[in-house]
Amino acid sequence: FSFFMLRFLLCAVVALSPLGWAQDNDIPMTRLSTGSMFPLVGMGVGNLQHELIESQIARAVKDDVRCRLIDTARASRNENLVRDGIEAGLTKTSIDAEVHVVTKVWYTYLGYERTMISVKESLHSLRSPDVQIHVHILLHWPRCMDEIPWMECEKEEENLPDYVKEAGPPPHLSKETAWKESWRALEDLYLGNKKLGHGLPKVASIGVSNFELKDLKELV
Repeated sequence: FSFFMLRFLLCAVVALSPLGWAQDNDIPMTRLSTGSMFPLVGMGVGNLQHELIESQIARAVKDDVRCRLIDTARASRNENLVRDGIEAGLTKTSIDAEVHVVTKVWYTYLGYERTMISVKESLHSLRSPDVQIHVHILLHWPRCMDEIPWMECEKEEENLPDYVKEAGPPPHLSKETAWKESWRALEDLYLGNKKLGHGLPKVASIGVSNFELKDLKELV
Protein backbone atom coordinates (compact mmCIF):
# COMPACT_ATOMS: atom_id res chain seq x y z
CA PHE A 1 0.00 0.00 0.00
CA SER A 2 1.05 3.60 -0.37
CA PHE A 3 0.56 6.65 1.77
CA PHE A 4 0.33 10.23 0.65
CA MET A 5 -0.61 13.64 1.83
CA LEU A 6 -4.30 14.06 1.13
CA ARG A 7 -4.99 17.41 -0.40
CA PHE A 8 -8.63 18.32 -0.37
CA LEU A 9 -10.74 21.10 0.97
CA LEU A 10 -12.28 19.95 4.20
CA CYS A 11 -14.44 22.33 6.13
CA ALA A 12 -17.25 22.70 8.58
CA VAL A 13 -20.17 24.76 7.35
CA VAL A 14 -18.38 27.59 5.51
CA ALA A 15 -15.15 27.94 7.50
CA LEU A 16 -12.58 26.71 5.03
CA SER A 17 -9.14 26.81 6.62
CA PRO A 18 -7.56 24.64 9.33
CA LEU A 19 -6.32 26.33 12.46
CA GLY A 20 -2.80 24.93 12.76
CA TRP A 21 -1.15 21.56 13.12
CA ALA A 22 0.22 19.38 15.88
CA GLN A 23 1.54 15.92 16.66
CA ASP A 24 -0.60 13.28 18.35
CA ASN A 25 1.48 10.24 19.28
CA ASP A 26 3.74 10.90 16.28
CA ILE A 27 0.74 11.26 13.94
CA PRO A 28 0.78 14.68 12.21
CA MET A 29 -2.57 16.35 12.82
CA THR A 30 -4.31 19.60 11.99
CA ARG A 31 -7.10 21.35 13.87
CA LEU A 32 -10.16 21.94 11.70
CA SER A 33 -12.40 24.96 12.03
CA THR A 34 -14.74 22.65 13.95
CA GLY A 35 -12.12 22.49 16.68
CA SER A 36 -11.52 18.78 16.16
CA MET A 37 -8.18 17.24 15.22
CA PHE A 38 -7.70 15.66 11.81
CA PRO A 39 -4.82 13.47 10.50
CA LEU A 40 -2.66 14.98 7.76
CA VAL A 41 -1.38 11.72 6.31
CA GLY A 42 -3.66 9.01 5.00
CA MET A 43 -4.35 6.21 2.59
CA GLY A 44 -6.52 6.49 -0.52
CA VAL A 45 -8.45 3.39 -1.59
CA GLY A 46 -10.97 4.80 -4.04
CA ASN A 47 -9.46 2.94 -6.99
CA LEU A 48 -7.89 0.02 -5.13
CA GLN A 49 -9.06 -3.44 -6.17
CA HIS A 50 -11.84 -4.54 -3.86
CA GLU A 51 -10.18 -7.81 -2.97
CA LEU A 52 -7.18 -5.92 -1.56
CA ILE A 53 -8.92 -3.22 0.44
CA GLU A 54 -9.62 -5.02 3.70
CA SER A 55 -6.14 -6.49 4.08
CA GLN A 56 -4.35 -3.30 3.07
CA ILE A 57 -6.32 -1.14 5.49
CA ALA A 58 -6.02 -3.70 8.28
CA ARG A 59 -2.25 -3.59 7.89
CA ALA A 60 -2.18 0.21 7.65
CA VAL A 61 -4.07 0.91 10.87
CA LYS A 62 -2.06 -1.44 13.08
CA ASP A 63 0.09 0.01 15.83
CA ASP A 64 3.39 -0.18 13.96
CA VAL A 65 2.08 1.96 11.07
CA ARG A 66 -0.87 3.78 12.67
CA CYS A 67 -2.54 5.25 9.63
CA ARG A 68 -5.58 7.06 10.98
CA LEU A 69 -7.07 8.50 7.77
CA ILE A 70 -8.70 6.62 4.89
CA ASP A 71 -9.99 8.37 1.77
CA THR A 72 -12.67 6.83 -0.44
CA ALA A 73 -15.96 7.73 -2.17
CA ARG A 74 -19.51 6.45 -2.35
CA ALA A 75 -19.04 5.89 -6.08
CA SER A 76 -16.19 3.46 -5.35
CA ARG A 77 -18.69 1.10 -3.69
CA ASN A 78 -16.19 0.00 -1.08
CA GLU A 79 -17.18 1.78 2.13
CA ASN A 80 -18.19 -1.48 3.82
CA LEU A 81 -14.77 -2.91 2.91
CA VAL A 82 -13.11 0.15 4.44
CA ARG A 83 -15.03 -0.45 7.66
CA ASP A 84 -14.14 -4.14 7.65
CA GLY A 85 -10.47 -3.34 7.17
CA ILE A 86 -10.46 -0.85 10.03
CA GLU A 87 -12.18 -3.32 12.33
CA ALA A 88 -9.85 -6.14 11.34
CA GLY A 89 -6.77 -4.06 12.01
CA LEU A 90 -7.84 -2.46 15.28
CA THR A 91 -10.20 -4.68 17.22
CA LYS A 92 -7.36 -6.94 18.33
CA THR A 93 -4.92 -4.15 19.13
CA SER A 94 -5.73 -0.46 19.65
CA ILE A 95 -9.41 -0.80 20.29
CA ASP A 96 -9.57 2.78 21.58
CA ALA A 97 -8.00 4.26 18.44
CA GLU A 98 -10.00 6.74 16.39
CA VAL A 99 -9.94 6.52 12.60
CA HIS A 100 -11.12 9.20 10.18
CA VAL A 101 -12.77 8.26 6.88
CA VAL A 102 -13.39 10.77 4.11
CA THR A 103 -16.06 9.76 1.65
CA LYS A 104 -17.90 11.68 -1.04
CA VAL A 105 -21.32 12.27 -2.59
CA TRP A 106 -21.34 11.43 -6.32
CA TYR A 107 -22.71 13.96 -8.79
CA THR A 108 -25.79 11.84 -9.61
CA TYR A 109 -26.80 12.34 -5.97
CA LEU A 110 -26.70 16.13 -6.05
CA GLY A 111 -29.82 17.87 -4.78
CA TYR A 112 -31.08 18.02 -1.20
CA GLU A 113 -32.94 14.72 -0.86
CA ARG A 114 -30.60 12.75 -3.08
CA THR A 115 -27.66 13.89 -0.99
CA MET A 116 -29.48 12.79 2.15
CA ILE A 117 -29.82 9.33 0.62
CA SER A 118 -26.14 9.17 -0.30
CA VAL A 119 -24.94 10.28 3.13
CA LYS A 120 -27.29 7.89 4.93
CA GLU A 121 -26.02 4.98 2.85
CA SER A 122 -22.42 5.98 3.51
CA LEU A 123 -22.96 6.28 7.25
CA HIS A 124 -24.72 2.94 7.32
CA SER A 125 -21.81 1.28 5.49
CA LEU A 126 -19.21 2.85 7.77
CA ARG A 127 -20.83 2.43 11.17
CA SER A 128 -18.98 0.12 13.53
CA PRO A 129 -19.90 -1.14 17.01
CA ASP A 130 -16.24 -1.80 17.81
CA VAL A 131 -14.19 1.12 16.46
CA GLN A 132 -14.77 4.87 16.58
CA ILE A 133 -14.89 5.99 12.94
CA HIS A 134 -15.21 9.72 12.27
CA VAL A 135 -16.93 10.19 8.91
CA HIS A 136 -16.20 13.32 6.87
CA ILE A 137 -18.45 14.00 3.87
CA LEU A 138 -17.44 15.88 0.72
CA LEU A 139 -19.31 16.72 -2.46
CA HIS A 140 -17.24 14.79 -5.00
CA TRP A 141 -17.97 17.10 -7.94
CA PRO A 142 -20.07 20.26 -8.29
CA ARG A 143 -21.82 18.82 -11.34
CA CYS A 144 -21.67 16.26 -14.13
CA MET A 145 -19.65 17.85 -16.94
CA ASP A 146 -20.44 17.08 -20.57
CA GLU A 147 -16.91 18.01 -21.62
CA ILE A 148 -15.38 15.18 -19.57
CA PRO A 149 -15.67 12.04 -21.73
CA TRP A 150 -16.09 9.51 -18.92
CA MET A 151 -18.92 11.47 -17.33
CA GLU A 152 -22.02 10.04 -18.97
CA CYS A 153 -24.64 12.23 -17.37
CA GLU A 154 -27.80 10.88 -18.97
CA LYS A 155 -26.71 7.24 -18.90
CA GLU A 156 -25.75 7.40 -15.24
CA GLU A 157 -29.08 8.99 -14.44
CA GLU A 158 -30.92 6.23 -16.27
CA ASN A 159 -29.05 3.56 -14.32
CA LEU A 160 -29.94 4.95 -10.89
CA PRO A 161 -32.37 2.98 -8.73
CA ASP A 162 -35.91 4.27 -8.76
CA TYR A 163 -35.87 5.41 -5.14
CA VAL A 164 -33.05 7.84 -5.96
CA LYS A 165 -34.77 9.16 -9.07
CA GLU A 166 -37.96 9.71 -7.09
CA ALA A 167 -36.10 11.65 -4.38
CA GLY A 168 -35.33 14.64 -6.57
CA PRO A 169 -34.89 15.96 -10.11
CA PRO A 170 -31.94 14.89 -12.29
CA PRO A 171 -29.00 17.07 -11.20
CA HIS A 172 -27.53 17.22 -14.71
CA LEU A 173 -30.57 19.31 -15.69
CA SER A 174 -29.85 21.92 -13.01
CA LYS A 175 -26.07 22.02 -12.97
CA GLU A 176 -25.71 25.45 -11.39
CA THR A 177 -28.09 24.90 -8.48
CA ALA A 178 -28.13 21.19 -7.58
CA TRP A 179 -24.83 21.29 -5.68
CA LYS A 180 -26.08 24.25 -3.63
CA GLU A 181 -28.99 22.17 -2.44
CA SER A 182 -26.54 19.38 -1.62
CA TRP A 183 -24.43 21.77 0.42
CA ARG A 184 -27.54 22.88 2.30
CA ALA A 185 -28.22 19.22 3.07
CA LEU A 186 -24.68 18.74 4.39
CA GLU A 187 -25.00 21.83 6.56
CA ASP A 188 -28.27 20.53 8.02
CA LEU A 189 -26.67 17.18 8.78
CA TYR A 190 -23.54 18.66 10.33
CA LEU A 191 -25.51 21.13 12.45
CA GLY A 192 -27.93 18.46 13.59
CA ASN A 193 -30.95 20.04 11.95
CA LYS A 194 -31.65 16.80 10.10
CA LYS A 195 -31.46 13.27 11.47
CA LEU A 196 -30.92 10.20 9.32
CA GLY A 197 -31.69 7.47 11.79
CA HIS A 198 -30.67 5.92 15.08
CA GLY A 199 -27.26 4.36 15.48
CA LEU A 200 -25.53 6.04 12.56
CA PRO A 201 -22.24 7.91 13.01
CA LYS A 202 -22.42 11.68 13.13
CA VAL A 203 -21.09 13.72 10.23
CA ALA A 204 -17.76 14.92 11.62
CA SER A 205 -17.20 17.64 9.03
CA ILE A 206 -18.25 18.61 5.52
CA GLY A 207 -16.40 19.86 2.46
CA VAL A 208 -16.01 19.83 -1.30
CA SER A 209 -13.77 18.25 -3.93
CA ASN A 210 -13.00 19.23 -7.53
CA PHE A 211 -14.64 22.64 -7.14
CA GLU A 212 -13.32 25.46 -9.29
CA LEU A 213 -12.71 28.94 -7.95
CA LYS A 214 -16.02 30.34 -9.19
CA ASP A 215 -17.92 27.60 -7.38
CA LEU A 216 -15.94 28.15 -4.20
CA LYS A 217 -16.72 31.85 -4.33
CA GLU A 218 -20.42 31.04 -4.56
CA LEU A 219 -20.08 28.56 -1.70
CA VAL A 220 -18.60 31.07 0.72
